[in-house]
Amino acid sequence: MESTGRTRHASDPHPAEVPECVAAALGRGIEEVRSGQVELLARSNAPGLATVGIWRLRGTDWSSVVKVVGHADHDGAVWGSDLDPVHPFYWRREADAFEHPLLARLRGGLRAPRPFGVQERRDGSVAIWMEDVEGDPGSGWALPRYRLAAEHLGRMQGALAESPDLLTPWLSRGWLRLYVERRAGVSAILDDVDAWRHPLVRAVLPVRRAAEFAALWDVRSGLLDVLAEYPRTLCQLDFHPRNLFDVDGDTVAIDWAFAGVGALGEDLGTLLVDAVADFHLPSTVLPELFETLVVGYADGLAAAGRGLPRADVRRAVAAGAAAKYGWLVPAFLTTTTAGRPMMNGRPVEDAAPFWGACAVFLLELAREALG
Repeated sequence: MESTGRTRHASDPHPAEVPECVAAALGRGIEEVRSGQVELLARSNAPGLATVGIWRLRGTDWSSVVKVVGHADHDGAVWGSDLDPVHPFYWRREADAFEHPLLARLRGGLRAPRPFGVQERRDGSVAIWMEDVEGDPGSGWALPRYRLAAEHLGRMQGALAESPDLLTPWLSRGWLRLYVERRAGVSAILDDVDAWRHPLVRAVLPVRRAAEFAALWDVRSGLLDVLAEYPRTLCQLDFHPRNLFDVDGDTVAIDWAFAGVGALGEDLGTLLVDAVADFHLPSTVLPELFETLVVGYADGLAAAGRGLPRADVRRAVAAGAAAKYGWLVPAFLTTTTAGRPMMNGRPVEDAAPFWGACAVFLLELAREALG
């Protein structure tokens, strides 16, 4: 039964509500599982986001993760969920994904967590029970492991390119375009001359290129049109280092809340920028990281029988990254103009060099994508 809404205070999971399917997946008795300890891993603070929180249920020598999702009313929040199943931000998409066999059939070295069961809750939220992924997190990877993740992604997406599986109803469509347009409100500050005079802005951005940063936002539709030229495939759409784990040499991707139909190369644009913008790699590696991801992904596509020339892979990754992250400079300008002390969870003075380097690199990517 579809929920009609929830408050941000959906109840935390309790061991007593663990369904029997979880115990069966763990190979344990239900009473043993219901005597486990619940540990909060993360709680959402983003307005409108479907994710309520993530918890671990742990016993002596077993564990499971449960992600609770639900819809909350919101006033134009950029991450705001929707009740419509065809909407790119449909609140229940990840639950639908784990109830469907598609994720369990992923091949090529990339997989999702093993599903244990989906549970409708009394407060209208949904609990998604799954494997507790234990491995080497992407947040600490070196470049060779990024390359392997790109190869695994290429193998998986190459195998599913233009596949009948893409007709699966719960998959999102047009997610990236809506993601970008939801950030249109931040762009006006690009024309504010005073915003460019802030000392920190001048320290990390080439202010003489202010018009180019404004143009990057203006060409977002053209960049998205470049991506539209590429074959469609299954995209995870939040291919972030924190969502990736090395488990016995495989790449396990968590968080399939936005999973949908996208372009070959689209997910790598996310990995490229978020690896630096969220402080997992130094900004100096951006050019090398770009080349590393392109090589790995092209090799993966070739292994799956979907070979693309590396120049085409570069163009797709460049277009996706430049389209998705044109908001970085407006957000930075807004932060400094407002005098906020923090940006992306760090003191603004510490975060600014990372974002500045990404912003400049995005100009080069846009130029490559548009020719």
